[in-house]
Amino acid sequence: MSAFSARASGSEVESRGSKPPSRRQVVAWAPGGDTLVAFFTLLAFWGCYWAGTTINEWFLLAGIVVVATLIPALVVLLQRREGLAGLGIRRRFLLLSLIISAVLGAGSAYQLVSTAAAQGVPVVPQLLANLVVLWEPLFVFGWLFLRWERAFGWLPAILLTGIGFALQHVGSVPFEVALGFGVFAVLFGVVFAIVRNLAILWPLFYPVASGIGTLQAGFVMGWSEVVSGTVLLAVQVVVLVVVMRIARHRPLQRQPRTFSA
Repeated sequence: MSAFSARASGSEVESRGSKPPSRRQVVAWAPGGDTLVAFFTLLAFWGCYWAGTTINEWFLLAGIVVVATLIPALVVLLQRREGLAGLGIRRRFLLLSLIISAVLGAGSAYQLVSTAAAQGVPVVPQLLANLVVLWEPLFVFGWLFLRWERAFGWLPAILLTGIGFALQHVGSVPFEVALGFGVFAVLFGVVFAIVRNLAILWPLFYPVASGIGTLQAGFVMGWSEVVSGTVLLAVQVVVLVVVMRIARHRPLQRQPRTFSA
Protein backbone atom coordinates (compact mmCIF):
# COMPACT_ATOMS: atom_id res chain seq x y z
CA MET A 1 0.00 0.00 0.00
CA SER A 2 2.76 2.46 0.83
CA ALA A 3 4.21 1.98 -2.65
CA PHE A 4 1.10 3.55 -4.10
CA SER A 5 0.08 6.17 -1.51
CA ALA A 6 2.04 9.05 -3.00
CA ARG A 7 0.82 8.23 -6.48
CA ALA A 8 -2.75 7.81 -5.28
CA SER A 9 -3.01 11.36 -4.01
CA GLY A 10 -2.07 12.78 -7.36
CA SER A 11 -4.19 10.28 -9.24
CA GLU A 12 -7.42 11.12 -7.42
CA VAL A 13 -7.83 14.21 -9.57
CA GLU A 14 -7.63 12.26 -12.83
CA SER A 15 -11.22 11.14 -13.17
CA ARG A 16 -13.01 11.12 -16.49
CA GLY A 17 -16.74 11.33 -17.03
CA SER A 18 -19.53 12.80 -14.96
CA LYS A 19 -18.77 13.57 -11.35
CA PRO A 20 -20.36 11.09 -8.95
CA PRO A 21 -22.97 12.47 -6.53
CA SER A 22 -21.44 13.84 -3.36
CA ARG A 23 -23.89 11.88 -1.23
CA ARG A 24 -23.55 8.13 -1.43
CA GLN A 25 -26.73 6.33 -2.35
CA VAL A 26 -28.09 3.33 -0.49
CA VAL A 27 -29.77 2.01 -3.63
CA ALA A 28 -29.27 3.33 -7.15
CA TRP A 29 -29.64 2.37 -10.79
CA ALA A 30 -26.82 3.72 -12.93
CA PRO A 31 -25.07 0.77 -14.62
CA GLY A 32 -22.48 1.63 -17.23
CA GLY A 33 -19.87 0.05 -19.40
CA ASP A 34 -17.59 -0.67 -16.45
CA THR A 35 -20.48 -2.51 -14.75
CA LEU A 36 -20.69 -4.91 -17.68
CA VAL A 37 -16.91 -5.37 -17.72
CA ALA A 38 -16.95 -6.08 -13.98
CA PHE A 39 -19.65 -8.73 -14.46
CA PHE A 40 -17.69 -10.50 -17.18
CA THR A 41 -14.45 -10.36 -15.18
CA LEU A 42 -16.27 -12.01 -12.28
CA LEU A 43 -17.42 -14.86 -14.51
CA ALA A 44 -14.02 -15.12 -16.18
CA PHE A 45 -12.20 -15.23 -12.87
CA TRP A 46 -14.59 -17.90 -11.59
CA GLY A 47 -13.48 -20.04 -14.54
CA CYS A 48 -9.81 -19.26 -13.93
CA TYR A 49 -10.12 -20.06 -10.24
CA TRP A 50 -11.85 -23.37 -10.92
CA ALA A 51 -9.34 -24.36 -13.61
CA GLY A 52 -6.43 -23.26 -11.41
CA THR A 53 -7.53 -25.44 -8.51
CA THR A 54 -8.62 -28.49 -10.52
CA ILE A 55 -6.51 -28.55 -13.72
CA ASN A 56 -3.34 -26.47 -13.43
CA GLU A 57 -2.38 -23.56 -11.18
CA TRP A 58 -1.24 -21.53 -14.19
CA PHE A 59 -4.88 -20.86 -15.03
CA LEU A 60 -5.30 -19.15 -11.66
CA LEU A 61 -2.07 -17.20 -12.05
CA ALA A 62 -3.15 -15.99 -15.49
CA GLY A 63 -6.53 -15.03 -14.07
CA ILE A 64 -4.92 -13.03 -11.27
CA VAL A 65 -2.63 -11.09 -13.58
CA VAL A 66 -4.97 -10.55 -16.53
CA VAL A 67 -8.54 -10.67 -15.19
CA ALA A 68 -8.04 -9.47 -11.62
CA THR A 69 -5.32 -6.87 -12.23
CA LEU A 70 -4.74 -5.83 -15.84
CA ILE A 71 -8.37 -5.42 -16.94
CA PRO A 72 -9.38 -3.38 -13.85
CA ALA A 73 -6.25 -1.24 -14.30
CA LEU A 74 -7.02 -0.59 -17.97
CA VAL A 75 -10.62 0.38 -17.25
CA VAL A 76 -10.05 2.47 -14.13
CA LEU A 77 -6.63 3.98 -14.75
CA LEU A 78 -6.44 4.24 -18.53
CA GLN A 79 -10.00 4.49 -19.83
CA ARG A 80 -11.82 6.27 -17.01
CA ARG A 81 -8.76 8.08 -15.59
CA GLU A 82 -9.95 7.69 -11.99
CA GLY A 83 -6.47 7.09 -10.64
CA LEU A 84 -5.69 4.57 -7.92
CA ALA A 85 -8.52 6.05 -5.86
CA GLY A 86 -10.85 4.31 -8.31
CA LEU A 87 -9.43 1.01 -7.06
CA GLY A 88 -9.68 1.90 -3.39
CA ILE A 89 -6.01 2.88 -3.03
CA ARG A 90 -6.20 6.37 -1.60
CA ARG A 91 -5.04 8.67 1.17
CA ARG A 92 -8.49 9.72 2.32
CA PHE A 93 -9.36 8.06 5.64
CA LEU A 94 -6.00 6.26 5.52
CA LEU A 95 -5.18 6.65 9.22
CA LEU A 96 -8.71 5.72 10.30
CA SER A 97 -8.62 2.72 7.98
CA LEU A 98 -5.31 1.48 9.39
CA ILE A 99 -6.52 1.88 12.98
CA ILE A 100 -9.73 -0.06 12.32
CA SER A 101 -7.81 -2.68 10.36
CA ALA A 102 -5.27 -3.11 13.16
CA VAL A 103 -8.03 -3.54 15.75
CA LEU A 104 -9.87 -6.10 13.63
CA GLY A 105 -6.65 -7.94 12.81
CA ALA A 106 -5.56 -8.07 16.45
CA GLY A 107 -9.01 -9.27 17.47
CA SER A 108 -8.86 -12.12 14.95
CA ALA A 109 -5.26 -13.14 15.64
CA TYR A 110 -6.10 -15.53 18.47
CA GLN A 111 -8.49 -17.51 16.26
CA LEU A 112 -5.81 -17.79 13.58
CA VAL A 113 -3.21 -19.02 16.05
CA SER A 114 -5.58 -21.49 17.72
CA THR A 115 -6.88 -22.83 14.40
CA ALA A 116 -3.34 -23.33 13.10
CA ALA A 117 -2.29 -25.03 16.34
CA ALA A 118 -5.30 -27.37 16.25
CA GLN A 119 -4.34 -28.46 12.73
CA GLY A 120 -0.63 -28.62 13.44
CA VAL A 121 0.11 -25.95 10.84
CA PRO A 122 2.92 -23.38 11.27
CA VAL A 123 1.13 -20.07 11.67
CA VAL A 124 3.89 -17.76 10.36
CA PRO A 125 4.02 -18.97 6.73
CA GLN A 126 0.23 -19.28 6.71
CA LEU A 127 -0.07 -15.64 7.72
CA LEU A 128 2.65 -14.37 5.40
CA ALA A 129 1.27 -16.28 2.42
CA ASN A 130 -2.05 -14.50 2.95
CA LEU A 131 -0.31 -11.18 3.58
CA VAL A 132 1.05 -11.05 0.02
CA VAL A 133 -2.38 -11.79 -1.47
CA LEU A 134 -3.23 -8.22 -2.45
CA TRP A 135 -4.94 -9.36 -5.64
CA GLU A 136 -8.02 -10.69 -3.86
CA PRO A 137 -9.06 -7.56 -1.92
CA LEU A 138 -8.05 -5.44 -4.92
CA PHE A 139 -10.23 -7.45 -7.30
CA VAL A 140 -13.17 -8.14 -4.99
CA PHE A 141 -13.41 -4.75 -3.27
CA GLY A 142 -11.25 -2.25 -5.14
CA TRP A 143 -12.67 -3.35 -8.48
CA LEU A 144 -15.97 -5.24 -8.14
CA PHE A 145 -17.40 -3.57 -5.03
CA LEU A 146 -16.75 -0.04 -6.30
CA ARG A 147 -18.31 -0.90 -9.69
CA TRP A 148 -21.39 -2.37 -7.98
CA GLU A 149 -21.71 0.64 -5.69
CA ARG A 150 -21.46 3.11 -8.55
CA ALA A 151 -24.13 1.21 -10.48
CA PHE A 152 -26.51 0.04 -7.77
CA GLY A 153 -25.70 1.79 -4.47
CA TRP A 154 -23.68 0.67 -1.47
CA LEU A 155 -26.22 -1.76 0.01
CA PRO A 156 -26.63 -3.89 -3.13
CA ALA A 157 -22.86 -3.64 -3.60
CA ILE A 158 -22.30 -5.37 -0.26
CA LEU A 159 -24.72 -8.17 -1.16
CA LEU A 160 -23.39 -8.56 -4.71
CA THR A 161 -19.84 -8.74 -3.40
CA GLY A 162 -20.81 -11.59 -1.09
CA ILE A 163 -22.60 -13.43 -3.89
CA GLY A 164 -19.68 -12.92 -6.25
CA PHE A 165 -17.11 -14.08 -3.74
CA ALA A 166 -19.12 -17.23 -3.06
CA LEU A 167 -19.48 -17.82 -6.80
CA GLN A 168 -15.73 -17.37 -7.25
CA HIS A 169 -15.15 -20.47 -5.10
CA VAL A 170 -18.00 -22.67 -6.37
CA GLY A 171 -16.53 -25.84 -7.84
CA SER A 172 -13.18 -25.29 -6.15
CA VAL A 173 -14.28 -25.93 -2.57
CA PRO A 174 -17.33 -27.68 -1.07
CA PHE A 175 -20.50 -25.67 -1.67
CA GLU A 176 -21.07 -24.94 2.01
CA VAL A 177 -17.53 -23.61 2.29
CA ALA A 178 -18.13 -21.33 -0.70
CA LEU A 179 -21.26 -20.01 1.00
CA GLY A 180 -19.23 -19.38 4.14
CA PHE A 181 -16.73 -17.40 2.10
CA GLY A 182 -19.65 -15.38 0.74
CA VAL A 183 -20.77 -14.52 4.26
CA PHE A 184 -17.24 -13.42 5.12
CA ALA A 185 -17.20 -11.22 2.00
CA VAL A 186 -20.43 -9.55 3.10
CA LEU A 187 -18.84 -8.73 6.46
CA PHE A 188 -15.72 -7.44 4.72
CA GLY A 189 -17.96 -5.41 2.42
CA VAL A 190 -19.62 -3.73 5.40
CA VAL A 191 -16.19 -2.81 6.74
CA PHE A 192 -14.92 -1.60 3.36
CA ALA A 193 -18.06 0.45 2.72
CA ILE A 194 -17.25 2.63 5.73
CA VAL A 195 -14.32 4.35 4.03
CA ARG A 196 -13.87 2.72 0.60
CA ASN A 197 -10.16 2.48 1.31
CA LEU A 198 -8.40 -0.87 0.88
CA ALA A 199 -6.20 -0.05 3.88
CA ILE A 200 -9.13 -0.95 6.11
CA LEU A 201 -8.71 -4.54 4.90
CA TRP A 202 -5.13 -4.95 3.71
CA PRO A 203 -2.45 -5.43 4.99
CA LEU A 204 -3.45 -5.64 8.68
CA PHE A 205 -6.84 -7.37 8.78
CA TYR A 206 -7.40 -9.32 5.57
CA PRO A 207 -4.33 -11.57 5.91
CA VAL A 208 -5.44 -12.70 9.39
CA ALA A 209 -9.03 -13.32 8.35
CA SER A 210 -7.95 -14.97 5.10
CA GLY A 211 -5.51 -17.13 7.05
CA ILE A 212 -8.39 -18.38 9.16
CA GLY A 213 -10.59 -18.95 6.13
CA THR A 214 -7.95 -20.85 4.18
CA LEU A 215 -7.23 -23.12 7.14
CA GLN A 216 -10.92 -23.82 7.62
CA ALA A 217 -11.18 -24.67 3.92
CA GLY A 218 -8.18 -27.01 4.15
CA PHE A 219 -5.68 -24.83 2.29
CA VAL A 220 -2.37 -25.12 4.11
CA MET A 221 0.26 -22.64 2.94
CA GLY A 222 4.00 -22.93 3.41
CA TRP A 223 7.10 -20.97 2.52
CA SER A 224 6.84 -21.85 -1.17
CA GLU A 225 3.47 -20.09 -1.27
CA VAL A 226 5.04 -17.10 0.47
CA VAL A 227 7.71 -16.86 -2.23
CA SER A 228 5.33 -17.35 -5.16
CA GLY A 229 2.84 -14.93 -3.64
CA THR A 230 5.55 -12.29 -3.25
CA VAL A 231 6.52 -12.67 -6.90
CA LEU A 232 2.87 -12.39 -7.91
CA LEU A 233 2.48 -9.26 -5.78
CA ALA A 234 5.49 -7.72 -7.52
CA VAL A 235 3.93 -8.51 -10.91
CA GLN A 236 0.73 -6.79 -9.81
CA VAL A 237 2.64 -3.69 -8.78
CA VAL A 238 4.44 -3.61 -12.13
CA VAL A 239 1.14 -3.93 -14.03
CA LEU A 240 -0.44 -1.05 -12.09
CA VAL A 241 2.59 1.19 -12.43
CA VAL A 242 2.96 0.54 -16.17
CA VAL A 243 -0.71 1.26 -16.87
CA MET A 244 -0.49 4.44 -14.77
CA ARG A 245 2.52 5.63 -16.76
CA ILE A 246 0.74 4.93 -20.04
CA ALA A 247 -2.30 6.85 -18.81
CA ARG A 248 -0.18 9.85 -17.87
CA HIS A 249 1.36 10.07 -21.33
CA ARG A 250 -1.83 9.47 -23.30
CA PRO A 251 -3.98 12.57 -23.90
CA LEU A 252 -7.52 12.62 -22.59
CA GLN A 253 -10.45 12.75 -24.97
CA ARG A 254 -12.45 14.85 -22.50
CA GLN A 255 -11.62 17.24 -19.69
CA PRO A 256 -10.96 15.25 -16.48
CA ARG A 257 -12.96 15.94 -13.33
CA THR A 258 -12.27 15.18 -9.71
CA PHE A 259 -12.97 11.61 -8.59
CA SER A 260 -14.81 11.54 -5.27
CA ALA A 261 -14.18 7.97 -4.16
